[in-house]
Amino acid sequence: MAKPVLAQAIVRRNMWWSAGVGLLPLPLVETAAITAIQLKLIRELADLYGVPFRDDLAKPVVASLIGGLGSVALGKIAGYGVARAIPVIGVPIAAGSISLFAAGITYAVGRIFTTHFEQGGTLRDFDPEKVRACFQAEFGKGVQKASSAMTGGAVPAL
Repeated sequence: MAKPVLAQAIVRRNMWWSAGVGLLPLPLVETAAITAIQLKLIRELADLYGVPFRDDLAKPVVASLIGGLGSVALGKIAGYGVARAIPVIGVPIAAGSISLFAAGITYAVGRIFTTHFEQGGTLRDFDPEKVRACFQAEFGKGVQKASSAMTGGAVPAL
């Protein structure tokens, strides 16, 4: 099977793992687990493309990509975390939104690294600033894909 097809399957599988973890009602646990899934995703893609993987190089790249989504998107996610305190409806609303965010960002991480590795890049020469706009676009696509699969097409405002 061709590497791009295998890479797509890796991205999709990890996107759904992140979405599932995003449903956990434990903010610190879910954040750590989603980050671990994203690092595992990069490791799997690196292995597929024969690129050396190091956690100490991948962690800051993921943090930089997420930070590049902008204060509005990150503020909304923080707001969803606070929404958990609303009796009865807070937890499901927050969990669903965080799940979509986790799926979208994991999808974007996977797509960006698939393209980077396909072009012969490594973790050492990855520049988050150069892919920021593309990352934001891929994040939107990931949220759309997850939302369509989870809700039949309705996309919450992230």
